[in-house]
Amino acid sequence: MKPFSQTSGILAPRPLLGNLAMLGNTVLIPIMAVAIKFLTAAEFTTIQMLAWRSALVLMVLLPFLLFSQFRLAILAADLKAHAIHATLSLASMTCFYFALRTLPIVTVTSINFTTPTIAMILASLLYRDHISPLGWFSLAIGFAGALIILKPDINGISFDMVVVMLGSFLAACTNLAVRRMPARSSNFAVIFYLTCAGMLFFGLPGLVDFRLPQGSQWLWVLLLGVVALGVHSFIILAYRFSASMLIGALDYLRIVWALAFGFFIFKETPLVPELIGITMICASGLISVTQMRSPKAGE
Repeated sequence: MKPFSQTSGILAPRPLLGNLAMLGNTVLIPIMAVAIKFLTAAEFTTIQMLAWRSALVLMVLLPFLLFSQFRLAILAADLKAHAIHATLSLASMTCFYFALRTLPIVTVTSINFTTPTIAMILASLLYRDHISPLGWFSLAIGFAGALIILKPDINGISFDMVVVMLGSFLAACTNLAVRRMPARSSNFAVIFYLTCAGMLFFGLPGLVDFRLPQGSQWLWVLLLGVVALGVHSFIILAYRFSASMLIGALDYLRIVWALAFGFFIFKETPLVPELIGITMICASGLISVTQMRSPKAGE
């Protein structure tokens, strides 16, 4: 199978590759959350973590530019599409890094699962995708589940919870941007431009408040960089090569790892109402996945 359609310029589906990539992400993203938690305990700021993450990933990518095929990939890329993707992705990333400082891993993960529902709404508004009655039902139960977890009261919703919801909205925008990425923008170009943007927005501010890891802190900083590279690579592979609804459904296995890591490493134990809210959000997201139509070639 050719990597992309010669007539439309849209990448051809490779569902096995996309599904395996998403399965890998279900483990990698909770591992990244663990690293963020440990670095937060070591008093690293969100900007410092993101600066180190961007710098380490860039160090891995730069040697590839010694080969002409990767240099040509950079030059052939659609810069406008990369600018949109990088802006949305970095903003979403910042929200989740920030929220994980104080919120349990499973709470951030479950709220993040509102992303498919948000994406369904955005696809309806932007691409005139039809939302069925079942789709509206999924929106309702997802909203109700989110309210259970957010626990709004007379004082409103905590700032970190608001940040998570904003991150979920931006993640939905990012996923739509990846789906619409032109085929001439290779996977390497997507990661490269995202990392360069990260160095610009996080690396420069990070120099002002530079923090050199000490001792075992290096383990978590290096793990953060390695896992971040894997996560972005897998997300791009998943959303660019899988046209099946299974790709979104597989992501919900992430809640299992989030619960396990949170409980066994940080002693995070969700309350019964929170578990009910998590179940409702997961059900909503799975329904939303079934309602999202796959993009057609040439759209």
